[in-house]
Amino acid sequence: MDFSLFNAQTHAPSPDKAIQMFPQLLSYSEALGNTPLIEVPSPKHGARIFAKLESGNPSGSIKDRVAFGLFCDAVNRHDFEKGPLKLIDSSGGNMARALAHLGHLCDVPVHVVIPDTAPEALLRSLAESHATITKVDRRYFLLGIIAKSQQIARENPDWTLLSQHLNLVNTAVHQHHTGAEICRQLKGKTADVWVAAVGTGGTIAGVYKALSEQNPNLKVIGCTPSEMPFGTMDPPNGDPRFAGAGGLGYGFEQPFVSLIPAPVTFQHVSHETSLKAMYQFFENTGIEIGGSAAANWVAAQRAAEHLDQNANVVTVFADAGSDADRERGKNILEKEQHTHGDASYENC
Repeated sequence: MDFSLFNAQTHAPSPDKAIQMFPQLLSYSEALGNTPLIEVPSPKHGARIFAKLESGNPSGSIKDRVAFGLFCDAVNRHDFEKGPLKLIDSSGGNMARALAHLGHLCDVPVHVVIPDTAPEALLRSLAESHATITKVDRRYFLLGIIAKSQQIARENPDWTLLSQHLNLVNTAVHQHHTGAEICRQLKGKTADVWVAAVGTGGTIAGVYKALSEQNPNLKVIGCTPSEMPFGTMDPPNGDPRFAGAGGLGYGFEQPFVSLIPAPVTFQHVSHETSLKAMYQFFENTGIEIGGSAAANWVAAQRAAEHLDQNANVVTVFADAGSDADRERGKNILEKEQHTHGDASYENC
């Protein structure tokens, strides 16, 4: 497996050629990004917390940004005289949905390599978008799906491998779009702490680049699952964890994180904690957030507790999650309350 970063970008890829070739992308492009930055519940007497709410993107997650950037870059680089464009990538979930949606919109074949733990809702979405699906045993997790996508692309060069985990379009999109939007939306305030689930590392590294231009002393917290932390020496496993993130196993680290020049502190959040926080956040605000968003909120709360009210913690809520997971969180809390009295996300 090749684990080298490639395709360095000084800016996000231009969408002009893609929109010219596929005019239906214009409305997609206009609906993408410019998502709200909202203030969310924070500890009493602690720092304020602001979250970038990404569920309003066309297929419902922050991965729409990366999928569109990678799609446009692939169009810009492809020689259409040699054959049609066919795209393949590995994904734990949201990227597969976003890329399949784009492929279906533009009638471009898409092949996604996903863990065999993919929920039925995702599988239905991929089927509706006519994506080709290859499943990899959950025990191999991210390393397994990355390796399998590279193998398929080597064996059949007709497929253009996007490689969201290694392609620097990922970080460029988050620097020049997601991060730039946050900087504008802070309206003169600066972020003192940036909190993001590691995932591919593209969001945490790209947004850091944008925010650190306003505050060179910006602190960075990577949110990572307790069941499979960033940089763990343990082998990959199929244990449940909050969606969209996880260590690679065997000591491998997501390469994008190495692009961050500042020290990165890692907060571990368990699957149960994220489920409870999903439900609690919805009960407190009426806003639906997913597992990685809930984990980010937990990590942001922990950071905010140690700062004064003049400080600002910024994080990102990647998607809206599912009602089923919120119900699981509710059931866990009710069981804990029955057994121990009042419980909170901090009790896990």
